[in-house]
Amino acid sequence: MKNRSLLRWSPLVGLLVGAILAGWIGLRIADRNQLEIDESFDLTVQRAVAQLERRLERYEYGLRGTRGAVITGGQERINRETFLRYSASRDYAREFPGARGFGFIRRVPASDEASFLLSARKDGWPDFTIRQLQAHDGERFVIQYIEPVEANEAAIGLDIASEENRRDAAMEAMRTGHTTMSRPIRLVQTSGEAGLGVLIILPVYRPGAVPQAESERYDATVGWTYVP
Repeated sequence: MKNRSLLRWSPLVGLLVGAILAGWIGLRIADRNQLEIDESFDLTVQRAVAQLERRLERYEYGLRGTRGAVITGGQERINRETFLRYSASRDYAREFPGARGFGFIRRVPASDEASFLLSARKDGWPDFTIRQLQAHDGERFVIQYIEPVEANEAAIGLDIASEENRRDAAMEAMRTGHTTMSRPIRLVQTSGEAGLGVLIILPVYRPGAVPQAESERYDATVGWTYVP
């Protein structure tokens, strides 16, 4: 009788064992697949981060080159022709993919705005005006030059101190002496989703070297080179 009972239940036991085994195998396969997915995702993230870091290093290299051109031309005396001549020596699309161009932002005390405008209009841009995204009474951080100008003309004359994200990035760069990236903004020279971007900013000090103390850096800043 015992043998008959075992024979009667053996198919069910076999099914249960098979189901348990199949479930265990399924879980192992799922775990392995998830592990492979996680490893693949981690590898993708690592590659993306490495690519971004390389791209940012390129941009910083370009900013330092632009700063060198500004300093060589004399921060107070550099003109549009000198900036254009330097820019013509660079292949921005090939050297700095993703960048819209490289420019110089002039720090202008509010009391000097009239004289700055007169000088800027004589410097190859007769209709030069300062535009603000939000009115304010503080210093103006004015985009004076950017090349290639054809893709960035709408940015010429923009006072980046009139918008919080742009101003914060410029102030941080000035305080630290380091390249600084703004929070995401909508670029004035573009529209729609393509208009979303950031500014990467590097301070230009007088006479060119980075002062040691923060207060000295503040006093010595004449402007910034930047890339949108």
